[in-house]
Amino acid sequence: MWNNEHHWGSYFPMMMGAGIMMLVFCGLVIWLVIYAIRRLSPNERPNHVDSAVDILRQRYAKGEIDVEEYRERLKELQDLSKKI
Repeated sequence: MWNNEHHWGSYFPMMMGAGIMMLVFCGLVIWLVIYAIRRLSPNERPNHVDSAVDILRQRYAKGEIDVEEYRERLKELQDLSKKI
């Protein structure tokens, strides 16, 4: 009655298209989840210039560096932060 070769042969392109669309859909869902996680999570990158200024202030407060060196290094750090 039914010839299996013709039966599956006529549906094969449709099944392949559905498989490809399923992969595209899964990829899109995974991308959206990763994008949402990155977008909603707080930006926890440390600001290295601020921490360097804090260290510089601590060194000045301890007397490890004098006023001239403090001002010179602070200016360098401020110039660096403008470039970033």
